[in-house]
Amino acid sequence: MTTMTQAGQTQYNMSQDGKTLSIFIPVEFKRRGGRKMIVTPDDGLSPLRCYRDEALIQAVARAWKWRKMLDRKEATNLTEIADKEKTAASYVCRIFELSLLAPDIVQAILDGTQPPGLSLREFAKGIPLAWEEQREKFGFRAV
Repeated sequence: MTTMTQAGQTQYNMSQDGKTLSIFIPVEFKRRGGRKMIVTPDDGLSPLRCYRDEALIQAVARAWKWRKMLDRKEATNLTEIADKEKTAASYVCRIFELSLLAPDIVQAILDGTQPPGLSLREFAKGIPLAWEEQREKFGFRAV
């Protein structure tokens, strides 16, 4: 007899003789940091996923470096930073916004525990100033 149970979207199928258990786990392929990743549904069965997005980490580090340059008066504005870094001012302005992220979001990015699918591209769509709005927009649990 074949029995089918479901936990979230994961399906279990036992063979009629009871010797074979088949498990079906639906997956998605997502691009993260230039790599294809397999993302499973969060049904409580899979271990905590940890993926350090090096491009995102590097962007956060640059944002904080530039913020410190302004704080230390090594530059007076973002255009001056762009000139010193030999990069486009529009890029510096976009990346600089990452220095406004809530501390727990930054920590999750550094730890690689940010929500699946969250990438630098998502932050380029705009970052709210309020930390609660950031958590909601980017899929983090409220602190």
